[in-house]
Amino acid sequence: MDSNKYSDGLRNCLFFISILSIIVMSSYYFPEMSFISYLLIVVLFLIFKKRQKHDITRWGGKGSHRSGLIFGFVLISMIFILELGLGWIKFDGIVPGAVNILITGVLFEFLVSIAEELSFRGYILPCMEKSIGRWKAIFMTSVIFAALHIPSILFLGLPPFNAIVMFLTVTMAGVLLSLLYFTNGLKTSIGFHFSWNFFQYHLFSLRSGLGIFGVTAIRPEFTGGQSGPEAGILGLVAIITGIILLLLFPGLRQSV
Repeated sequence: MDSNKYSDGLRNCLFFISILSIIVMSSYYFPEMSFISYLLIVVLFLIFKKRQKHDITRWGGKGSHRSGLIFGFVLISMIFILELGLGWIKFDGIVPGAVNILITGVLFEFLVSIAEELSFRGYILPCMEKSIGRWKAIFMTSVIFAALHIPSILFLGLPPFNAIVMFLTVTMAGVLLSLLYFTNGLKTSIGFHFSWNFFQYHLFSLRSGLGIFGVTAIRPEFTGGQSGPEAGILGLVAIITGIILLLLFPGLRQSV
């Protein structure tokens, strides 16, 4: 491996992460600017992509986003059905403005999934892969992905146990999204990211205040409480299950 290419690629990657971190931290201190922050992340990707001599992003085939959408829906639905069946969540009725919540949720989660996947799986991951190898790149980007979610974890005011679980869940989600990227391309990871977020937050209403239903959750060590399954054991288990399925069944990797 050419040492100059190694150092240049890593340097560009670290520079990208530094700017990305500034944008993320700014949105934490100024939450009303979060929409603009995600737009800035997309612009950041386009600027760095333009500087590349060759396109290093694996985009995926036509329609590959649909398989990501389905996979994300299946995993989050498993959590929802299990929590509902065990009586760990209870609906308190539809909230006012439910239609507007769904429309806003679609638009916002589309922007979130585009911005986060373009930056992490579209640039940082393939950039690191060229410098340090695939599995090290998957591990590093997944930890960084989780680290940049720490402001969100702090904002939720989670108990220590749930905060640790959420960090681990987001880290494992980074691994799963990376595997989807390497097997089916960026469109698949974008589809999964959108589906997981939209159905969890807005349709199933598993995080308080974001969905079309009022939901009361118990057993927070499993459900994540009002912060949603990403902060609970069930969310972590669901993501790890998805990783295991992708690793054990090559045919599934290609189909999803």
